[in-house]
Amino acid sequence: MSIYSDTKDALKSQLEAHFDTLNYPIEVHPLPYQDILNFPAISLELTGRRKPKRGVGVRQLEMTFNVWVYTNILDEEEAEEQCLEIVEMVEQAIELDKTLGGVSHYLSIDDEVEFGTVEQGQDFLQGARISLVVQKRVP
Repeated sequence: MSIYSDTKDALKSQLEAHFDTLNYPIEVHPLPYQDILNFPAISLELTGRRKPKRGVGVRQLEMTFNVWVYTNILDEEEAEEQCLEIVEMVEQAIELDKTLGGVSHYLSIDDEVEFGTVEQGQDFLQGARISLVVQKRVP
């Protein structure tokens, strides 16, 4: 496996474990915009990577992920409430271990979460996007 898939798998596992402990039924999908059958749902998207120079002999990899939250509730106010509730739970799950079980060295959550309508195939869903930056030192 690659560093990217290891990181995504660790993030997925951490989210699933947290929602299991809360006894909150939600599926976490490893890719965005796939055919999601059950709602609410979460999907993960790797959106970028950087290799900033940190000094002689120090290499670091930064991966940017979006965590998407989807709901198919038609009432906008109820949909927004459910998205906010799930976003809070996602952030709690991530805060529990910012190293993702030792896979990364640090993870930061963007202060801003975007809400709105997301096109999912032929359907339009209410959604939220949480951006994360995962840092890992590489040999």
